[in-house]
Amino acid sequence: MPRSESPITVPQQAKLPLIKAEIAVLQAHLEDWRSVKGKQRHLILKAVHKEACLQAPTRDKALLKARKKTYKEWLYNQCRRKAPKPLVKYGKKWTAHRVLVEQNKALIRQETGEMPGSEAMIAKWPEATKTVLAGLSAEEKEEANVLADKWNNEAAPPEVQANLAENKGADMIEHFATEMFKQAGMRVFVMSAWRDSRGKLMLGV
Repeated sequence: MPRSESPITVPQQAKLPLIKAEIAVLQAHLEDWRSVKGKQRHLILKAVHKEACLQAPTRDKALLKARKKTYKEWLYNQCRRKAPKPLVKYGKKWTAHRVLVEQNKALIRQETGEMPGSEAMIAKWPEATKTVLAGLSAEEKEEANVLADKWNNEAAPPEVQANLAENKGADMIEHFATEMFKQAGMRVFVMSAWRDSRGKLMLGV
């Protein structure tokens, strides 16, 4: 009687844990994720998936596709925890990737071909970012590593600071004043002064 062959078992690939670079992308989109629901979350998840997959520790198409579920679970878990915002650390840590995006925002925006701030632009942003950054030289990417360390240890250049002041300064001050009152019963009045992107001195109370 012929001996039957044993079936061949192909082991499943182990699920790869998220790495720091992927988590940095997720954290960058977390507040946007928390602030919307429904279809808007789907758009953000799509953008997160495209951007974070560029940082994933694998190029396997099946694993990258499955990673979308991992990213979604991470975002939902962070929402359930509802971790309080830090009282002092308002800025994000600069990475080489973030520096390159900051330096090439205009080109990336142009590559999307869409209206700034529109849902279509958000959806196309990761792919446009990939295209633009792929065209940069090795020297530019190495310089971005150096700049990331410098901006973290010292400060970002004036034009980057001006952009942050214009877009988020008021919100950061309001959050600080609110938290000081909630945590310490302290009323805080802030007078601010900064130079905008044109070098004009701006004042705020």
